[in-house]
Amino acid sequence: PAAYHLKNESGRRVFLRKKAGWILGILLFVNGIELVILSLSKEKKEIGACILGVLEGLAGIILLFGIQRFITDVMAAYMVGAIILIYGIFQIAVGTKVYKTSKGKGILSIVCGVLSVIVSIISFTHPVLTMISAGYMIAFSVLMQGINMIVLGINFGKTEN
Repeated sequence: PAAYHLKNESGRRVFLRKKAGWILGILLFVNGIELVILSLSKEKKEIGACILGVLEGLAGIILLFGIQRFITDVMAAYMVGAIILIYGIFQIAVGTKVYKTSKGKGILSIVCGVLSVIVSIISFTHPVLTMISAGYMIAFSVLMQGINMIVLGINFGKTEN
């Protein structure tokens, strides 16, 4: 089909790059909806998580329906940076609360939060670098979040003596 043979000015194929924007947009939109639902379904409503979910959903919509591709890519870099920054701030806040009961989990959350803030600052100051290395930055951030969630999930509900 013609969709597989899209070429830019230099004759290179751009199919995967355009589809990567769609995939990232769908990922952000679905993750945003999930975060809003999870934050509102708890007994104690988490307003910060709800706001983050709404921002992620809006970022996904903008990526899906962006008119100018470059503007969409630059906005994606800034949105990824903003989402990682907000996540890092919340992770640091949770880490300080958890530190009172468990020093190891608290330090892990704080370190992951600080690393997330550093990654977000890089994406704000160098959006072109962010676009080039977006896959690595997203993978690094998701890896940090995954490790943190696994550790917190294993120790959920346990009390230290």
